[in-house]
Amino acid sequence: MKKTIHAKLFVNPAAGGSKCRKSYRAVVRKLTEAGIMCDVVLSEYPGHIADVAFDLAATGFETVIACGGDGTINEVINGIAGTNTVMGIVPLGTANDFAANMAISKNIKRACAIIKQRQVKKIDVVRINNDKFFVGTACLGFDAEIAAFASRRRNLCPFLTHVLGGMVKYISYSPKTVDIRFEDQKYFGDIFLVAFGNIKTYAKGMKITPKAVPDDALLDICLITRMPKWKLPFVIPSVYKGTHAKYKGITMHQAEAVYVQTSTPMDLYADGDFMTTTPFRLNVVPRHLNVIVGPDGGKP
Repeated sequence: MKKTIHAKLFVNPAAGGSKCRKSYRAVVRKLTEAGIMCDVVLSEYPGHIADVAFDLAATGFETVIACGGDGTINEVINGIAGTNTVMGIVPLGTANDFAANMAISKNIKRACAIIKQRQVKKIDVVRINNDKFFVGTACLGFDAEIAAFASRRRNLCPFLTHVLGGMVKYISYSPKTVDIRFEDQKYFGDIFLVAFGNIKTYAKGMKITPKAVPDDALLDICLITRMPKWKLPFVIPSVYKGTHAKYKGITMHQAEAVYVQTSTPMDLYADGDFMTTTPFRLNVVPRHLNVIVGPDGGKP
């Protein structure tokens, strides 16, 4: 007789431009067919999922499932990180980069089957100050400003708002001066953007930190200094291949912890959502999260 798994299904109805609202009932059906009984929690406000997940983890609840995008996953991990609770994923967001890096299929039936197989991997999380965690990628500068632009227009198609935001910021963005310190290194000067990656990709498959591994206790850093805007259209295709470090002004680094400060406040976005403003400190917390991964062990 198959063992029935009992889980809590966290649903962000707005994820994927409301695709999640239309599809989560199909997720419940496929989970039931796979032998997973679940209670549904619909997100009611920012932080709601994190609050409920925290309470569940405190009682020793075994399995929670994030149904949505990278932002939904971020809320779940901020509730369960550091506990024995295991997270499954049904990716129904816009980018779904974390799920892809964990080898989770975008096909609902396959994603539910992966949860049933329950291959658990312990991965790192990144602590922001002493407050929040992220598991994917954080960004500062150009990409963070695009994310901020899109977040103010959540009633529109997420993909199109990011494209529009990219066009607007391409015209209006000016490099910012930052002070970044990590390990025995320091950078002080202008940046186009800085990405801090616990996984390889962000923004729907861009390999911004192509050598990042989510369980190596290191944060990968892509530092792009002042760059002429005319060069950007030539650089972007190389980011999808992970070969952008060949361009002058782009360097890759690794560190266990990073400290960033600026003369004027700058926003840090992580896993697609606003996290904090400068100054901030990031540090890796090794193997602090239990995630159900795909059949190849979470290697995308």
